[in-house]
Amino acid sequence: MEIAKKLVLILLVMSIVTLQLGCSMVIPPKQRFSVTASETDAKIYINGEYMGKGNVQTRVKRNNDVSILVKKEGFIPVSRNIGTDFSLTGILDVTFGYFLVVPLIGLFFPGCRSLEQTNVAVVLEKEE
Repeated sequence: MEIAKKLVLILLVMSIVTLQLGCSMVIPPKQRFSVTASETDAKIYINGEYMGKGNVQTRVKRNNDVSILVKKEGFIPVSRNIGTDFSLTGILDVTFGYFLVVPLIGLFFPGCRSLEQTNVAVVLEKEE
């Protein structure tokens, strides 16, 4: 009977470790991101790449900062940088990593981070 108890305990510990194995590993590396300009014909650039006019929706890497430039002739160009922060799964990886070292593996994957802002509205002002 003693061997059966040890086997159950080992299986239980292995299950917990496997389930907590870096949650961030299973999160998609890209996330949705949108930019809406007050002027429907304003050009929108994301990370230096022209993406469209007025309202743009795309997917960006969740562990990289995003640079936005919105411009239209006769208006003051607006640029913004959106940073990243730890996501909930990243925080869980750190927390469980304190007790079990294995979840810390998740911190090497993009899923441990997310953008600080995913929907950006930009209001352009006319040049004087």
